[in-house]
Amino acid sequence: MDQSTLYKNVILDIEGTVCPISFVKDQLFPYFLQQLPSYLDKYEFPLNPNKESNDKIETILTQFDSSIYSNKKSLLSYIEKLVRDDIKDPILKQLQGFIWEQGYTTGTIMAPLFEDAIEAMKLWSILCDGLYIYSSGSVKAQKLLFGNVKVSTVSNKFECANMNNLITDYFDTVNIGKKTDVESYEKILDAIGVKEEEDKKKCLFLSDNPLEVSAAISSGMTSFIVEKPGNYPLSDNDRKTCKIITDFKTLFGSN
Repeated sequence: MDQSTLYKNVILDIEGTVCPISFVKDQLFPYFLQQLPSYLDKYEFPLNPNKESNDKIETILTQFDSSIYSNKKSLLSYIEKLVRDDIKDPILKQLQGFIWEQGYTTGTIMAPLFEDAIEAMKLWSILCDGLYIYSSGSVKAQKLLFGNVKVSTVSNKFECANMNNLITDYFDTVNIGKKTDVESYEKILDAIGVKEEEDKKKCLFLSDNPLEVSAAISSGMTSFIVEKPGNYPLSDNDRKTCKIITDFKTLFGSN
């Protein structure tokens, strides 16, 4: 890759942008659903939200409506439906982060990032003022993913790499807001200390979701759609109104 960039700050989505959608759908979600029943078996129902507990998962579960956690069956069914429908529920995202931790810790799960994204992140961490992640997944889940990246060795074997040292900070829908809201990107600009319009233009946000890209542009950022194999199809209007990239290499040099 060319060793220069136009951008002072880079904010990255995860799913469909730096990591295949299939990883989330085919590995993370099934692992979560497989493990969930055994976690719920540890608790007595109905759960008590007023109980003092050091159990982080129990604390998360009692953030759902009380009618949902009145018994294990209703709670399990509700969570399974959220996952099936791919609902970006912040409580669900927190719960997934804790359960995925077990999979990452045991080596059952490794994140297969796109090779060009890995190389781009390495360069941005050197060339830019800051490299940030903004995902609907919880900050905990983000750190787990980037802490367990699947990389190939010279002997064509795979090992786990930690890329969290490249990342300046993490944003999710709990600490920032919905990814389709302009206000969320304004909060990110404020959080990283960018106020001037010219500097906002030098903040790059990348996502596979056109609605997120549109919201970022409305906040003053520069934003492009990332099109990777397995991503959801883009409309003709998306292709007319937004710049689309298929390779991170195109973002370096004079572009």
